[in-house]
Amino acid sequence: MTLPKLSSNSNIIKFLGLKKFFRSHETGVSRERIEDFKKFNKLINYGGDEVAFDILGSLNFGQATSDSDTDIVMYTRCEEGRMGECGLENCYKIALFKHMFLNLVTFEHNSQAYKLEIVDCINLNQLEKDIKDKNADSALLIRFCFYRSICRGVNRRLLHKYENMISDNLPLWEKISGSLEECFEGIIKSSQHTYSFHKYAGRLAEKGIKLPGSMTEKIKDYLKQ
Repeated sequence: MTLPKLSSNSNIIKFLGLKKFFRSHETGVSRERIEDFKKFNKLINYGGDEVAFDILGSLNFGQATSDSDTDIVMYTRCEEGRMGECGLENCYKIALFKHMFLNLVTFEHNSQAYKLEIVDCINLNQLEKDIKDKNADSALLIRFCFYRSICRGVNRRLLHKYENMISDNLPLWEKISGSLEECFEGIIKSSQHTYSFHKYAGRLAEKGIKLPGSMTEKIKDYLKQ
């Protein structure tokens, strides 16, 4: 990522370190699903439109199995320069892209097709405006920076434009970074977050990969924060 590193936040650094470890043992299912997103991105680009994704959950950690849901953030530019928030309920492009993606998944995997959950949508029209307006209170801008700080991106080249715009405005970034730290600290305290790490460790154990003692301690140290 091109955003300034949150070097003062040890928890985010620990999170990224743990993610790197689990990604080094990536499942075949994870690789296949990432390829699906890359193929879909090429399809949309070929049609002259823009789309990018941030991947969350088990796929973000490279630990997806055939039973895993696929949670994503979708980035696109809403039709006719429309501003504001966008989603399945008010932007036909989001619904269309989801339908097209699921068709691609069915074609590629047939009986092994999987669910797609769009947990958030970022309207690039509004994102660009909020950055230019230096709107540090923009929830959309804060969410964008949060996802870019911890998620696994597909078509990151599209997103780099906005990351660079933020990086070039350090006063704006400094204001946003405080909000990001609050978001992240809230996630660490959730039981779901703790469960996820136990789940990923269990999946490695099923493959005969035992967590090194040092990594077990790092996970415990991270989760107790």
